[in-house]
Amino acid sequence: MTPGHDRRRRGGPMTTAKADYPGRLARCRTLLDERGLDAVLVTDRHDVRYLSGFRGEDATLVVGADTALIVTDSRFYEQVREEVADYELVEHRGTDLLADSVNAAAESLGDGFTLGYQAGGMTHADFRGLRRAHGGRLRDVRRHVTHLRMVKEPVEIQALAAAAALVDLALGVVVAEGLVGRTETEVAWRLLEEYHARGAEGESFDAIVAAGDHGAQGHAIPGPRRIKPGDLVVIDTGARVGGYCSDITRTFAAGRVSKAHRKLYDIVLEAQLAGVAAVRHGAHGRDHVDAAARGVIKVAGYGAQFGHGTGHGVGLEVHEAPFLGSLRGDRLEAGMVCTVEP
Repeated sequence: MTPGHDRRRRGGPMTTAKADYPGRLARCRTLLDERGLDAVLVTDRHDVRYLSGFRGEDATLVVGADTALIVTDSRFYEQVREEVADYELVEHRGTDLLADSVNAAAESLGDGFTLGYQAGGMTHADFRGLRRAHGGRLRDVRRHVTHLRMVKEPVEIQALAAAAALVDLALGVVVAEGLVGRTETEVAWRLLEEYHARGAEGESFDAIVAAGDHGAQGHAIPGPRRIKPGDLVVIDTGARVGGYCSDITRTFAAGRVSKAHRKLYDIVLEAQLAGVAAVRHGAHGRDHVDAAARGVIKVAGYGAQFGHGTGHGVGLEVHEAPFLGSLRGDRLEAGMVCTVEP
């Protein structure tokens, strides 16, 4: 433990803003006319949480022009009553949540309604069951409901900032304890301890700790390798605060490093700074941000080794829109939160 370190200290600012659930519901309803729908069935658990505030699982939302239903089973009735204000609870008592959700929609909307659904997170078996239960017109809303989450509200930005600050502090503590002689797995577990000590709900994803040539693996799995003097150690990690994720990648030097390592580090740093400088309202994730970062690495002669995207959005999911890659990119708007990690 470093001098003056207080394990009770939390990782970021207190969240004071409130989520605008009525506004989110209203924005979801605008999709009905845009997509030619009478209602949309929301099954993605992150979208369910975003639209309603419900933090549990095994729940769906049915959103119509004058309908707002949340359908779940008895394990979550009381939780819904505590967390959800803008949706009517429909008690799911059968064995098929999707069928019960369609039946609840039919009771409210009548027969023959056009229902939007989220095919991207649904198995083929689920789709067949949904089609049998509905018997009417189904339209895939693709990512349109999920994309409502792209521009963040102040309460979301506060939670994201708190999650990032928590990881920043935890990394400082763990690295200050020394890296040489510890295994990758030990460092990963130590980070998790710090996250819990500081009040995080958990990790955003399994931490990546990779020393030496292991760091060349983009998503390396921490193992028993011991960190040696002179190693570069890549740590890619994040924590969840208030449901929101952070995602921080840093490269640490375990003692003195070679000139070759320093040169590579400086190239990546220059690429990152170029990408960050390109992030602005109206910029395109592919044509501006990724191109700026990728251009630096290509000029340095390492373009062939840069196979992944430059960045992505972060929120309730650690990887979400907007995307900033050479193959997939989105137009950026004020209020979006994204990583830049070439």
